[in-house]
Amino acid sequence: MQVEVLGPSRVTRAGRPVPLGAPKHRALLAALALAGPRATSADALIDLLWGAAPPPAAGAALQTYVAHLRRALEPDRAARAAPTVLLTTPQGYRLALPSDAELFTAAVERAHTALVPASGPPDDVDPSRLAALRADLDAALALWTGEPYTDLPDSDQVLAERARLGELFLVAVEDRALVRLALGEHAAVAAELASLAAEHPLRESLCGLRVLAHARAGHQGRALELLREMRDRLDEELGIAPGPALRALETAVLRQEVTASGVARTDAPPAPRELPLVGRRDELAALDGMLTRAATGSVAAAMLVGEPGIGKTRLARAATERAAARGFTVGVGRCSQDDGAPPLWPWIAVLRELGELPLADRLATPPSAPGGQSAQSAEAARFALWHDVAVTLAAAAARRPLLIVLDDLHWADSSSLRLLRHVIATGTGPIALLGTRRSHPEPAGALAEVLEALARHGGARIDLTGLADAEVSALVHAVTGRAAAPAEAARLRDRTGGNAFLLTELARLEASPLPAAPVAAAPAAVADVVAARTAALPEPTRDLLRDAAVIGREFTLGLLAAIAGQDPDDTLDRLDPALSEGLILETAAEEFRFSHALVRDAVHAHIPPTRRARRHAAVARVLATGGEQARAARHWLAAGPRHARDAWQAAAGAAERAAAVYAWDEAVELLAAAAGAQADDPAVTGRERYTVLMDRLLASRQCGDWDGADAAQVAAAEAAAGIGDLTAEARAAIAAVDAAVWLPRAHGTVHPTIPGTLRSVLRRLPAADAELRCQVMLALALELYFADAPQERLALVEQGLAMARRLGDPGLLGWAAIVAWLADWRPATAESRWHLAAEALDAAVRAGDHLRAVSCRTLVAFSAQETGRIAEMEAAMRRARADAERYRLASTQVALGWLEMPWLALRGRFDEAERMFAETVDLMSRTSMPQAAESAAGSALALRMARGDADAEMAGQLQALAPYSRLPLDSSIVMLLLRAGRPEEARRWYAEHDLRLETDDWYTLVNLCQGAEVSAGLADRDLAARVYRRLSPYAGRPNSAGGAVAQAPVDAYLALAAAAAGEPTVAGRHADAAFEQCERWNIPLVAGWLRGHGFKPPNGT
Repeated sequence: MQVEVLGPSRVTRAGRPVPLGAPKHRALLAALALAGPRATSADALIDLLWGAAPPPAAGAALQTYVAHLRRALEPDRAARAAPTVLLTTPQGYRLALPSDAELFTAAVERAHTALVPASGPPDDVDPSRLAALRADLDAALALWTGEPYTDLPDSDQVLAERARLGELFLVAVEDRALVRLALGEHAAVAAELASLAAEHPLRESLCGLRVLAHARAGHQGRALELLREMRDRLDEELGIAPGPALRALETAVLRQEVTASGVARTDAPPAPRELPLVGRRDELAALDGMLTRAATGSVAAAMLVGEPGIGKTRLARAATERAAARGFTVGVGRCSQDDGAPPLWPWIAVLRELGELPLADRLATPPSAPGGQSAQSAEAARFALWHDVAVTLAAAAARRPLLIVLDDLHWADSSSLRLLRHVIATGTGPIALLGTRRSHPEPAGALAEVLEALARHGGARIDLTGLADAEVSALVHAVTGRAAAPAEAARLRDRTGGNAFLLTELARLEASPLPAAPVAAAPAAVADVVAARTAALPEPTRDLLRDAAVIGREFTLGLLAAIAGQDPDDTLDRLDPALSEGLILETAAEEFRFSHALVRDAVHAHIPPTRRARRHAAVARVLATGGEQARAARHWLAAGPRHARDAWQAAAGAAERAAAVYAWDEAVELLAAAAGAQADDPAVTGRERYTVLMDRLLASRQCGDWDGADAAQVAAAEAAAGIGDLTAEARAAIAAVDAAVWLPRAHGTVHPTIPGTLRSVLRRLPAADAELRCQVMLALALELYFADAPQERLALVEQGLAMARRLGDPGLLGWAAIVAWLADWRPATAESRWHLAAEALDAAVRAGDHLRAVSCRTLVAFSAQETGRIAEMEAAMRRARADAERYRLASTQVALGWLEMPWLALRGRFDEAERMFAETVDLMSRTSMPQAAESAAGSALALRMARGDADAEMAGQLQALAPYSRLPLDSSIVMLLLRAGRPEEARRWYAEHDLRLETDDWYTLVNLCQGAEVSAGLADRDLAARVYRRLSPYAGRPNSAGGAVAQAPVDAYLALAAAAAGEPTVAGRHADAAFEQCERWNIPLVAGWLRGHGFKPPNGT
């Protein structure tokens, strides 16, 4: 068996490929091969597979991938037999097979050592020995089929290994060329090395081989031309001369004394590292590779990373030039540092540059805010908007390959980042995505999610570093017209860290007639340098720069003149000194920007706080007068407490606009600022506070900020009570309840104040039938789901549902039936909830509410599973999935994925199950669903159990999670320890922990069934009898956690409990029923598991 990672990761057995399955399985193989014979810890593998932002339940997902890879590598290994290829050690996982990378390294090093013996050059080696060396090198190079470890995302470890192997590849090619020259194949070598030299134009050893090949083939003129080209290239790009080996070879060519020994190989220095602004060949090669991948028809991506001023934007501009030369359409969006930039600003710029003006205008000027939308409909609308952008980009790429550049992503709004992540995940066609970001601080939130998606889809991270002395000298020459001496270049590099921007500014400062000011180390030096350069400007120019810095990085002449109270022509005249100094740039007619964000920051930092606040107020007045309320909001907020009323009103208006394009994160930020500004407004009313808080509650729920939503809900209810508005108080108290397919609170939690508020509101509302009273009753029932008040909850469900039926409004009835379904979600009500879900669906259809109908169909599928109606479950699931995809209801698609995936596994369709698991985890990470990690972990457990490879390692993960989880996990832990063959550990854990079998909620059935398996494994008659009593009413249905984690029939667990309780006849009856259900539901793997417990099917097979 052979492991291959020099190109796409794969395994061959007897020359035939071994099916490995999904991309993550190939990535795991590559990660294990990367360590060679050493073991790799689970944490290290997670880092290699997912980077800095692993998905929820990454540990469980890793275990799933390990188990799948083991089966692929050893398909004939007996159950429970120790693996012999993918081993588990105390240090982690180890692959007990050499990879082609190890074989390649050993072969090349052997050949290279043989080519530099002490006895003489290659010409003196026996021809038969040369032929053998060539055969060895041919065999080694034949292993190389593409970029090494291509299935792994970029990381320091992966990039270092790729670089090592890439250098070794070049050594192998050069060694083979040297052998072929010694064998007389001069012309063939010259032709073969031409394309490789184009990829590595500064590699002197490669140039020397080409010169030697041409000279020996009789082409002395071409050989000398190559030498001249290399000399010019080294001088122009690096400011250095060729090394001694090339100079000696040039002399030999001129004297016609060329031999194979004319190429010095052992002492040739490595190719110099190309650095920013003076070469960047490695980085440009990586960007060219991205463009090449995109041109072949697939989405490719890269991220330029570095400190401020290092040259990210300049390199991105070079990428756009190279892309345009290759026939790409280019769209560039710059994320704005400026106060007041609207959400999705860089995407608006991209779409406008691509000529997609209607969609750009739709993002820039939305018609209205979706104030009354449910979470589900708002999510659908947001995904529809993102889908339209992705489709538009795909259509543009279908005409010509497309490069999209998003600059300064560290300043991007969350909505822009989430849209970028969506395009990365769903984009199709020849699209290249290039982003730039600062290296510090470490990414968090939406930016971290983008980087995780980028790594998962093979995007490259390209880190930019400072300039070396030669580049410093070249840059100084470009700035001042004179070259810096070596000592001066070294001094400048030490002072600036090689930062290109700071070098430029310092060179300009030192070239000026002003005395050089003392400069701190970069990056603090920026402020010193800019302050020194602006000090030389006339005072009117300095005042205008301060006004411009308050506006932002970019500004227009008209806005600056209005703020300064000047005639535009006078303003332009006063800006001229700053333009001539290069501190600002004119980007279009009457449009300007600071030459770098660092310049703007430095000028802004030198404005005293009071003067800065007054200037912000001036900017806000001008913008508000011109109708730019959204931009004005940020400036009002920075203008101080004197302008608090203007600030909160403008911020609330800007939040409404953000919500209209589903930029919920930005809306939350603005509404939080509005609420803060209201505290400084003595004229603010309780009604105004309530309105802002309710808007904040809606926006917080939409973006998954559950703590923020909770705080806003409580404050809104208090504000409504303060103004004596009962209806407003009721609306605030029921706001957390949405007719979705999951519960509004975390497992086992009851809100400390909202139930009391709802009870109080209910007492004060008129007793007559009314929509609001109906909603308050049902919302209270749902809020009490985890409270110890079952009678009150049941009465509220019955009364609220009856009232909705009496009122006869199908829209209200659809909402009420879903909330009632959720409020009474427990095993004993499965049959009644089956009918309730059907009633909700009928009401939603009659009301014409298509989105709610999708939720209802999903609950129909859930109820069908819970009641054992598997055919009906599958029919409802197919229809609900089609509708959820049609309306882009991501959260509903996630719920349906968790419903379907275990059934695929129970039927032995593991590849499909694993693919659905990975897709569902990915989609869930792009939603704001609560309890995402628990959902993924539970589904991974169901998959492993169906496959029969749940083990002690998974038990250990649950043991670590148990103290922090509200779910009763102890029965799962004991069950897994028993399945792993560790009964003593299982017995100890059972003795020390309560299985919490008395709960009565959506998770109860799973807990009871696992308790039944525990009773059989521990031979605990008392536990078996207790579990049997609780579990027996649920015979005939599958064991599941509501709409997920389907396992074996409940009758199978009843058989285990009855047998453990000493009731073999009862156990046999349940086993017969379970076997019949396995056959009817087409889950033969479960029947095999039951046979493993000693039960036999009624037909004897």
